[in-house]
Amino acid sequence: MLPISSQQGQDNGQEEAIFRSAPMTLVQFYVTIELARDVVYALGKLGDVHFRDLNSKLTPFQRTFVNELRGIDKIESHLEYLRSTMTKYDTIGATPYSSLQADQRPLPSASEMDNIRAEVTTFYERIKHLDSSYNSLDQQKLKYVENRYVVTAVNRFHSSSLTREDDIDQRFAIHGDTDDEDNIALLNNRNNSLENPVIDAAILEDSGFNSISGSIAREKVPLLRNILWRTLRGNLFFHDIPIEDEKMSNFSSKNTEFIDKNVFIVYIHGEFLKQRVRRIIQSLDGIIYDNVNGGSSARAETLSDLNHKIEDLNNVVQSTREHLIADLLIFQEGYLDRCYSVQREKLIYQTLNKFDMDGTRRCLVGEGWIPKSEFSTCQQTFRNLIHQKSRHVIPENNSQESISLSADNTGARSTPEPQNTDESFAIGNANVDETMDIENEDYNSLVAVVNELSTNRTPPTYHKTNKFTSAFQSIIDAYGIATYQEVNPGLATVITFPFMFAIMFGDLGHGFIVFLISLYLIKNESHFGPMKNKDEIFEMAFNGRYIVLLMGFFSMYTGFIYNDIFSKSMSFFKSGWEWNFPKDYDFGKDGPITLIAKKIPGHTYIFGLDWAWHGADNNLLFTNSYKMKLSILMGFIHMNYSLFFSLVNYRYFKSKVDIIGNFIPGFLFMQSIFGYLSLTIIYKWSVDWLGKEKQPPGLLNMLINMFLAPGSIDEQLYPGQKFVQIVLVLIAAVCVPWLLLYKPMTLKRQNNKALELGYSDLHSQMNHSLQMHEEEEAIMLENQLNSDPPDEVDMLDDNFRFPNDVEPLFHNSAHSDDHDSFNFGDIVIHQVIHTIEFCLNCVSHTASYLRLWALSLAHAQLSTVLWSMTIQNAFGTYGGWGVFMTVVLFGMWFILTVCILVLMEGTSAMLHSLRLHWVEAMSKFFEGEGYAYEPFTFESIDI
Repeated sequence: MLPISSQQGQDNGQEEAIFRSAPMTLVQFYVTIELARDVVYALGKLGDVHFRDLNSKLTPFQRTFVNELRGIDKIESHLEYLRSTMTKYDTIGATPYSSLQADQRPLPSASEMDNIRAEVTTFYERIKHLDSSYNSLDQQKLKYVENRYVVTAVNRFHSSSLTREDDIDQRFAIHGDTDDEDNIALLNNRNNSLENPVIDAAILEDSGFNSISGSIAREKVPLLRNILWRTLRGNLFFHDIPIEDEKMSNFSSKNTEFIDKNVFIVYIHGEFLKQRVRRIIQSLDGIIYDNVNGGSSARAETLSDLNHKIEDLNNVVQSTREHLIADLLIFQEGYLDRCYSVQREKLIYQTLNKFDMDGTRRCLVGEGWIPKSEFSTCQQTFRNLIHQKSRHVIPENNSQESISLSADNTGARSTPEPQNTDESFAIGNANVDETMDIENEDYNSLVAVVNELSTNRTPPTYHKTNKFTSAFQSIIDAYGIATYQEVNPGLATVITFPFMFAIMFGDLGHGFIVFLISLYLIKNESHFGPMKNKDEIFEMAFNGRYIVLLMGFFSMYTGFIYNDIFSKSMSFFKSGWEWNFPKDYDFGKDGPITLIAKKIPGHTYIFGLDWAWHGADNNLLFTNSYKMKLSILMGFIHMNYSLFFSLVNYRYFKSKVDIIGNFIPGFLFMQSIFGYLSLTIIYKWSVDWLGKEKQPPGLLNMLINMFLAPGSIDEQLYPGQKFVQIVLVLIAAVCVPWLLLYKPMTLKRQNNKALELGYSDLHSQMNHSLQMHEEEEAIMLENQLNSDPPDEVDMLDDNFRFPNDVEPLFHNSAHSDDHDSFNFGDIVIHQVIHTIEFCLNCVSHTASYLRLWALSLAHAQLSTVLWSMTIQNAFGTYGGWGVFMTVVLFGMWFILTVCILVLMEGTSAMLHSLRLHWVEAMSKFFEGEGYAYEPFTFESIDI
């Protein structure tokens, strides 16, 4: 038998949680440190607890399990390095997540987690050493390869013959700044210049000039040339040769990157200038190879030696790479399981850091919100956990006895009766058998208590959704999280959002395209759902696939009403109009004429707009009038049911003053103006003005004159219109001061009564009444349980406050300090703002629904223009050219239809429908001051 509080939670949990958020309860967990990790894991698997942070004042480095998290962070960095290495060497398979098994296995013990850390560390050190060795050997090989390029380039340079002056000027001259002083000092004397055209490379080599050869980034060659020219004042030979075959490694960079390089050859005179040139080259990240100097025989020997070294290093590099890849493949077999286990361990310790430490009992105290319907499940989870852990702890001579931990709020202890071994541990307040040795250290390590607390805090908002309703709920949550237990607009949005969209997007053909797109996404949701890194736009469309489905369906419905398919009409039924052509009319002779259709007596088109209106001269005038009035009616209905949601909220929260002071006058004000307008629209539609041979009166002028001149009627719509309009104006006028004065005056009167009774203010009296109610319930519960307080595992008393909790815990509403003291001025100002806003919004919001008419008109006209400018031009052309035009223009029409009318116009209509819900409808009742229910679960782990 569960305690009464738990049974009540089950009864409340039977209520739905989409029209109103699920009833929540605040629970307290009291567990020993040895069992805390397993408890949090069990709650994570359950996925129902929204933990509160009881250490919010502490920094992350002051919390209990900071050392454990530091160790996990270190292992995570190792795993990240190993993953990057696997990506670098392309060892990750096509489906890396198919081998994940850790999420189905039980929680590893502490020793098993130590083994995982040791394995990861061992692999990390080994892979890092192999990768470092491979990179070092590869870099060394690349240096030898680059050295070989330099030697080869120098050999080619020395084997070339310089015979022509223009060739010399083109290949060896320094193209620097033509400074006049430099030209006079160094270049005027051609006989002494190093650019003498009769000197060839062999002469330069044998003349005692110092040569420097190496490689440098190609983009730095002009810079090096200019610096050397200015530094040596032109007394040098400089030649560069591009390395065309491949890019070379940039050895100056920490990360291996390949860049374009050139081989340079510099001839200078003197050791001092040689050292200066070397420093200049090194400052530009150039590499100088000294083994290039010497005669051709020395270079040939160097080239042979470099070839042998490159061949040996190739073998070593290849062997190291194969060894590295083999180790990575071995580690990769369990990589995902290790990653999942480490991240799960991190989440567990991050949650444990939200618990408060009770050092006297070596226990942790935590709090969290859970749905009341899941409280018994939480109890059973604890019971199963302790029963499993206790098998190796409880002595054999006590195996037939039981420890009963019952969930109640009084902390009472009673001597348990013998129970079945499967029910050895009922979790709640600890009721310990007196025959059990409570000082036994092994037993103390298994204490786990879950208590349901009474609190005045506002619980998180939790709406139960499925894959169909979750997308609609996300529309509401994007605007604001509903206040706890207030009416959730998400339920009505399932119908109203796609229908408002369809009124603006009504077209049978375009709606069918949207419907097919949604069906494709729904049919392949098992394929698209598990995909990671989806495109942002595609992910938005996929997550809202059921919204798109209803949008397409309702668009087809409204398109059928509008009798519109790709801007053309459908003649499914017999028209209610007939065209009377003149007798003996011949189109070929008489040409086009103007006809006036006549109504067929007693016949009305069955459904939607009559197709005879399509193409008529007054078609636009008729459809405009129809859709405009339809928009007003839809807006009136939409705002009225939203206004009634406020009544539902007021009744649920027992706010009589809001019902009388806000809802009733607001409802009367809206009905006296816009409700009357809606009734006149319907009445005007229902009258046969053509049969009466009377021009129907204009409703807009009627509504304006109703307030500007209440007693005058220009064109009578119905008998008694004058009296009705005067009464409605008086009702609207009375509602304004009613809205302004009733609520502030009533609260003022109630506050004065509270002061006369000795309370500080009205809020204090309300809190006291709530406290008395809670105390009565607690006394009744205690009498039913008839037990004493426990000794070792007791409840926290009412005056206890967690020292590091920003928001201290209060067990009942009597201690509430959520409300400020009663301030009559603030209440008056708030009510004045509410009155002005409501009255003005009744006008502006009703006018805002005219967007339904405007966008529907724009969509229909744009569809007509697109048809007439594309595919219509192909009709009437015959032969091969006609077939070609039909195919091309049809393709153009279809592409433009999908891109412009379906995607662009559809997005526009969706945004306008969103605005009508967020502003026009939800402003009538929605507070949106709640916070989301975010249960602790391992489903958020992303590897």
